[in-house]
Amino acid sequence: MRAYLIEPQKLFVPFLTSVLRAGGIDVVATSDDVDGHDIVAHAPDAIFVDIDFFERGGPSTLCRIREIARRATIVAISDSDDATFEASCYISGANAMVSKAYAAETLIKAVRALGPLPPAWPFAGAASRSGDLKGSSGEPRSIA
Repeated sequence: MRAYLIEPQKLFVPFLTSVLRAGGIDVVATSDDVDGHDIVAHAPDAIFVDIDFFERGGPSTLCRIREIARRATIVAISDSDDATFEASCYISGANAMVSKAYAAETLIKAVRALGPLPPAWPFAGAASRSGDLKGSSGEPRSIA
């Protein structure tokens, strides 16, 4: 799988790149911000983004990435354990979340546990790994 890594803190790029590679993911490019032209040029299958350091907020950043890369799987990396924040990330375009609160070996296991990443939704939001955000009638389900 070809992946693009967005990490605003350049100090952590080598570490996260090595974690992703150890998890079997080919990191084809990295950036410290959302660069639409670069993302489109690399056409990644997945985008891993550390969403904790964007002034405009993680969910807003995810919406922007989803608009740029509608078919890519988006994995949000965060140290937040707030369920409401996680839900807002899924609604804003993330297909999966990985916590930064773990040791390197645990992060590698978490990336590997993603297995084949879920396909991206063709819409602005994304389905969580636990299920679709729409009910049986096709109406959005309440997640709060």
